[in-house]
Amino acid sequence: MDIEDYPQGRRVKIVLFGLPISTQVRLKAESNEWADAVPAPHAFRSIPLTTNSNIPFSKGELDDLIGAVDDGFTHVVIPGRSDWKVVRSLLRFDCRVHTISIQVQLRKLTWEFLRSRLHEIAALDQAWLAKISPTDLRHALLLPPTFFKAGRETIDYWNKCEVYTEHRIADAERVLQVVEREHRKPDGQGGRSWIDDRKWRYRFDLSKHGISPPNRAGRKTFRFCYEVLQGFHYDVMDDSGGWFFVDINSKRERLKHCNVTPWGRVWRG
Repeated sequence: MDIEDYPQGRRVKIVLFGLPISTQVRLKAESNEWADAVPAPHAFRSIPLTTNSNIPFSKGELDDLIGAVDDGFTHVVIPGRSDWKVVRSLLRFDCRVHTISIQVQLRKLTWEFLRSRLHEIAALDQAWLAKISPTDLRHALLLPPTFFKAGRETIDYWNKCEVYTEHRIADAERVLQVVEREHRKPDGQGGRSWIDDRKWRYRFDLSKHGISPPNRAGRKTFRFCYEVLQGFHYDVMDDSGGWFFVDINSKRERLKHCNVTPWGRVWRG
């Protein structure tokens, strides 16, 4: 897919996270200030460690990464770290998290090798953005995996769309087609909306009472690299209009209507 065919604004914005500070300084100089780190018009930023030690990521370093994500750098690349899963857990289903295997000491890491891997990742994620990432609020990947009950054919479909090789993108496309077929149904109001395996109906709502704590703090929020509109949530009801039970703040509630965000935050409707 040529960049000219991209949905507007869907650049791959890569943040390289976790180079030791000495390696960062050396490679930045060798690359002439990160020239051609990623192909145009994609964007690049690097956040180094605050030390040269191979110690766990500090809170300050992770906060710096969250700041980059707030700026739309949702494609994270971690070079040669065994604790990269900390970042994956922190950003699960919000960002892409890649790792680069490095077989040499970091002091011998070359800019040519790193640049080549960054270009490969940008090309892969360009294809993933075009085929899998949400492009509007009707997309199945915005449904909350901790709350929406998928059926036998669609179970765990969010994980199946987190693919990191290009040949698996077609498999993820087929998964989304099955989700659309099984879970997007006429709603009796002239439209179609999501329905889960419990026959709970999900209609999206943009009213301001759905604004999340990060939004209230001035942060942007992303799901599968798609910027989610402030206030977006689902109104959830039993499709037959009956009562149902949900857990809210560790308390079992009997309701006819609740609200839930893509991250699974639930409150009374």
